[in-house]
Amino acid sequence: MMHYHLCDHIYISQYREDLILLDTKSNTYTICFPKFAELLLSAIEGKANSQSLDSIQKLLEDRIIEKKETVFPFYIDRKVDSEGVSDVDWQLPLDPTKINLNTSVLKAFLTLLQVHFYIKTRGFYATIRLIKKTRKTHLIYTFPSDEELKNLANILNKACLLYPIRTKCLEWAMTFVLLALRRQWKCNLEIGVQNYPFLAHAWVECNGKVVMDSQELRKGLAIILNEPFRKLNL
Repeated sequence: MMHYHLCDHIYISQYREDLILLDTKSNTYTICFPKFAELLLSAIEGKANSQSLDSIQKLLEDRIIEKKETVFPFYIDRKVDSEGVSDVDWQLPLDPTKINLNTSVLKAFLTLLQVHFYIKTRGFYATIRLIKKTRKTHLIYTFPSDEELKNLANILNKACLLYPIRTKCLEWAMTFVLLALRRQWKCNLEIGVQNYPFLAHAWVECNGKVVMDSQELRKGLAIILNEPFRKLNL
């Protein structure tokens, strides 16, 4: 028996009554109309009926879903009763701790340059793939201490201040996760979304906590992407 999965460039979550779809190849968010949302969810949850076959075939042709032999394993975040968050005016989470220019800052600078280059020339999807490939399945990843997370954030912030282009939340979070993975730390890039009004924001999550950003983000926003340690539907 074959099952339907989301293609690896497609992510979904639910905010209130709306299903939101993220296509990382086109870097677009789509608020799905109800019939489409019902069809997509029924397909990946194994609840589609024979009357939906033509519509499901269109989803396959459009590379939104694909066939696999296993059940779709990933958790879909649903914030049906969320009150959302106010507009996020993100800035570098600066700390008064002074960081000198050293090898760690240089490595962070080069990784930040790599992230900016990937996003600009190869796109969002390729940058997500870079993060997923950096996680080595044969390695054991551990949770760092709060002090270690804070120190890495300060190192990255120093690199951001040296970088000639303004770093936004997405680039900061992606760079942090890449640096953390190289230390064998279990950290995730997370992107949360809401509607009314639409808002998308990226941050770093470690051991169930938001790193150097508001803890309310995980409660208020529907988490549409979490990589490379993607949450399973247990």
